[in-house]
Amino acid sequence: MKNFKYLVVLLSVLFITTGCIEDPEFKGVSNFKLDELNKEKISFNIDVSAYNPNGYNLKVRKSSFKLYLNDKYIGNAQLLQKYKMKRKTTTLDNVPVEVLLEKGVLLSLMKIATGGTVNLRLEGVLKASVVGIPVRKHIDQTKKINLKDLDINLGQFLNF
Repeated sequence: MKNFKYLVVLLSVLFITTGCIEDPEFKGVSNFKLDELNKEKISFNIDVSAYNPNGYNLKVRKSSFKLYLNDKYIGNAQLLQKYKMKRKTTTLDNVPVEVLLEKGVLLSLMKIATGGTVNLRLEGVLKASVVGIPVRKHIDQTKKINLKDLDINLGQFLNF
């Protein structure tokens, strides 16, 4: 019976700490490398900078987000690999991403990609784990991105 009480206390502490997760703050992106581009999907690697305001490490798992550029729905973005965010620090990590494009959006996307700055909005459920316990956190964050800083070269896929 004594072990049961310890187990209940331990589980209560874990659920309280994981229930109080603050949203990681999306800081920006850099080092964009396009891997594949077609009318159905875009695959790329990008360095993502995010601040973890929590007092514990987060392990971000494969997650899916709705992607908007300048308030236009582009498609569903999926993180293809896990990465770790250390506590109370800004983490910069290379993340492979695949975006399943909304039908008919490729031409609009190319027009947006040749512009100067764009408002990038991610909305969805961030899947993470804290101390081995899986947690889900709804996020809806917008960040202004200067596309020239990403050095996007669409010409290599358009044979220019």
